Amino acid sequence: MVLVLPASRSTRPSVSGIRVEHIKIPSRDKGRTIPAVRYSPEGAEGPLPVHVSWQASGWVLRRLGLDKHMHSVFAKRLNAVVIDAAYRKGPEHKYPSAQNDCEDAVAYVLANSSIYDTSRLTVGGSSAGGGMALVTAASFGPSKIRGVFSLYPLTHLESLSDMAKTKKQLTTKYYSGLVFSLKILALCIKAYSNGSAAEIAEPRFSAYNLDVSMLPKHILIACGEADVIYDDSRKMAEKIKREGSAEQKRNLEFMSIPEEAHEFNNFPTHAHSYEWRDKLYDAAIAMIKASWAN
Repeated sequence: MVLVLPASRSTRPSVSGIRVEHIKIPSRDKGRTIPAVRYSPEGAEGPLPVHVSWQASGWVLRRLGLDKHMHSVFAKRLNAVVIDAAYRKGPEHKYPSAQNDCEDAVAYVLANSSIYDTSRLTVGGSSAGGGMALVTAASFGPSKIRGVFSLYPLTHLESLSDMAKTKKQLTTKYYSGLVFSLKILALCIKAYSNGSAAEIAEPRFSAYNLDVSMLPKHILIACGEADVIYDDSRKMAEKIKREGSAEQKRNLEFMSIPEEAHEFNNFPTHAHSYEWRDKLYDAAIAMIKASWAN
């Protein structure tokens, strides 16, 4: 059973015809639940396909509802339920607490086939959430997760000195978004992890180290060229292209977004940014539809 609460002003979408609800998802940990926001088309009947998503946070920021525009657009254009799920944050809650919460959100959907069309289930996320979406997809495997949309994902985590080699912008020019320092990223990783190289290298922490055969056949990875984790995101796509199945290679897309920085889609300040936000959402919706049709 899931507790449903009224939507707050912060989570009301800018897209008409979408119902927004606060829900509480059961956790594997006795006595606690996971907050989430559920977007669904008004008047829709029967079990609908589901896209579960996790917001950007650096594993420390509480930002549930951040992607309300994207999620309401997805719900309307896909005629689907979109669940924006929270996850525990550091430094109070260390790894793997956030990853456990991501997996529990998917387990909740799969356990409720009378409410959701569990044969058409995709996952997605941004930044830290984008990396965890890849890990979550691999945890359940391609028989349950049809596709994954990973937006400027953190996938290859390491020490600050190593980050200087792997976290690189393609350009320093950008219209919208955030350019954060590698020192800030290192602090976020330290807040969520115990700091050991062995833990950070675990595939449930660094998605780059996953067995890519466990990922879905349909994958979209996207990142702005002015994002400091651009190279990191690109290398994740290259690994899938190199090690993935023939179907993964055929259906994988890496979307390189010119002259935009981290989270440009949530904070657009220029016509260029709005244009590329729409192109990004079009590509994600196309990938999700293709994965559900397959």
